[in-house]
Amino acid sequence: MADKIRVYFTVDTETSLGGAWRNALGPLPVSRTILGENGSRFYGVPLIMDILEQHRFRATFFVEVFCSYLRGAQEVRDVFDCIQKRGHDVQLHLHPVQRFYRDFVEGRGRREQDLMFQLSPEEQRDLIGEGVALFREFSGVAPRAFRAGCYGASEGTLRALRENGIVIDSSYNLAYLDRTCGFRERPLNVPRVLEGVHEFPVTNFQSVRAGAYKNLEISAVSVREILETIRLSKESGCRDIVLVFHSFSFLKNRDVRFENVRPDRIVMQRFRRLCAELTQMHDQVEVCVFGDLDLARVDPGQRNVVPALGWFPQAIRKAVQGIDHIPWI
Repeated sequence: MADKIRVYFTVDTETSLGGAWRNALGPLPVSRTILGENGSRFYGVPLIMDILEQHRFRATFFVEVFCSYLRGAQEVRDVFDCIQKRGHDVQLHLHPVQRFYRDFVEGRGRREQDLMFQLSPEEQRDLIGEGVALFREFSGVAPRAFRAGCYGASEGTLRALRENGIVIDSSYNLAYLDRTCGFRERPLNVPRVLEGVHEFPVTNFQSVRAGAYKNLEISAVSVREILETIRLSKESGCRDIVLVFHSFSFLKNRDVRFENVRPDRIVMQRFRRLCAELTQMHDQVEVCVFGDLDLARVDPGQRNVVPALGWFPQAIRKAVQGIDHIPWI
């Protein structure tokens, strides 16, 4: 077991303001972007869990809780119940802009600001504390892990997490550094203890373009690229791979209100194939969740490598993505 590589399926589980700052139509219901309701079927969290459970896998669902101020506590509580009753892991996700839009609706100033690390240390600490309290209300337990919306965290955010009793963060993402991700430590692609918090970066590989990174997001990279990254990471001594996708990854969205959507069958098939491949690799791979991870098993000194993939798998993926952009596919 000690020789296996740990793979974490992580799902950013969130709704959207739907352009509310400009169209005044209000935030989207969770049925659209979290449950993925389309016609009589659900292509969001319920389907993600269905596919995982066919292979006896679980995922960590990072659930955004500030949207409860806008959509109502019951909608968000139902999301927690849906995930927890099926034995999956729920952890904390925050988009400050959801909270700031609530304040705006109540007559306070306009703050279209969503990157946690850009806020003062005191405000980060207080917002995370507020998120922890909401999480407890909805789940009955305290969160153990956190991911910032838009990966918008930094070392300062980790200090605020530590002050609120959160021991794991998974906000670091090489592909978003100097864009929405504010960490100074770089390049980080394996677990490290930073500011007293166990940081589990979203796993990246080096793109063909010099200095560019690609994160392992199921809607953005191919199964071949994911498996090759796992193989090369394992060979280099890395033992932790963090995959990321969103509650709406199985939907092709054409507008900000999610009113013109279609099931993304290419991404769904990609996810099914990935789960099947990992099942076949059961002697090499262990699928884990952050909620019950034994941190003592995680080597904080494992070699920090960002695998470089050749041009061919990336070219094939881009061709497939071009096909997927055809509206009727």
